[in-house]
Amino acid sequence: MANIGTLKPAGPNDFWSDLRGDIRTLNFKASVMITATPNPSANPDAPTHRVQVRDADGDMMEVGSGWKREITRGPNMGDSFLSVTLDDPSFPHPLNFAVFRDGEVANATWRRRQEQSA
Repeated sequence: MANIGTLKPAGPNDFWSDLRGDIRTLNFKASVMITATPNPSANPDAPTHRVQVRDADGDMMEVGSGWKREITRGPNMGDSFLSVTLDDPSFPHPLNFAVFRDGEVANATWRRRQEQSA
């Protein structure tokens, strides 16, 4: 897995309610804000977080969504993480990554999906 960013909690609430930091790949660099949705949906498949960046005019623009998930195996089983998707018409395809807590910060990690064998 490649680390593509570091985020820090920006408020006194739950660690996952408001994260801010930078996401950087070879073709994408932005300061992002990942915030919990104010009125969560009853639908379990609905996003739990919104992802915003500041555009060239300085306005906040929504570019993605996040879903709070639970690690289901390994030494960190039971811990939370965010599954995040960023998308924009200028992207050739969406950027999917995970955000894991590491002490007082969160690391955004990316891993290429493996093709499923038949």
